Amino acid sequence: MKIFKIRQDVENIPWLLPADNKYCKFDCSKKMPMWEPHLFYNADPKKKAHSFFSLGTSSVLVFDEHTLEICQTVFEMAGEILTIRVERAKDLYLLNVLECMNGLNYDTTVWDYYNDGTKGRILQYAFHPDRVLNEASIFKIPEELANIFCYADVKNPDDEFYHIYHKNKLTGLIFEELYNYGKKF
Repeated sequence: MKIFKIRQDVENIPWLLPADNKYCKFDCSKKMPMWEPHLFYNADPKKKAHSFFSLGTSSVLVFDEHTLEICQTVFEMAGEILTIRVERAKDLYLLNVLECMNGLNYDTTVWDYYNDGTKGRILQYAFHPDRVLNEASIFKIPEELANIFCYADVKNPDDEFYHIYHKNKLTGLIFEELYNYGKKF
C-alpha cells in the first residue's frame, strides 16, 4: 500500500478565483442539495488548461468534463461532485471529499509543536492501514481537512484514483508519497 498527499501543480495550472468574493469551506460536510454553482474567473489566463485547476485551496479537486467522464465513479465514492461556473469558459466540476478517515496513528506520527506545547502541523505521517482502507481511494483526515489523500496498490488499479490519473495521462496534480513512519505498510 502507498499513501499520497494530493497537491495541485500550482506553478503550471490556471488559478480560479471567486468572482463574487464568496468562499466556501470544504470540511467533509455535504453541500448538496443547497449548492448553487459559484462563479469564478481565471486569474492567470496565460496558463494552459489542464485536467485539474487550482481553486486556491488544496481541500478540493477542480476538474474539467473530460476528467469527470474518466473519474466519475471514483469521485462519487469519495464525495459529491459539484458544478462551478467560470466566466467566458465551460463549466467545471469540484469534488467535495466527504470520506474522512480516522486513520492517523498518533503514536508514530511526528508533529511540530507550538511554544505552548500544543500540536502544530504534521512533519511525518503515520497511518493505520486497516483504517485507511475503504471503498473510496480518495479521503481526508480530521487533523488536516485542508488536504486530500489517496491510497494505491491495494485494489484493482482501475478502482484507484492514483492509477486512473496516470493511466489516462491526466495533468495538474502532484502526488507526494507519504512514508508510514513507525510501521511498514
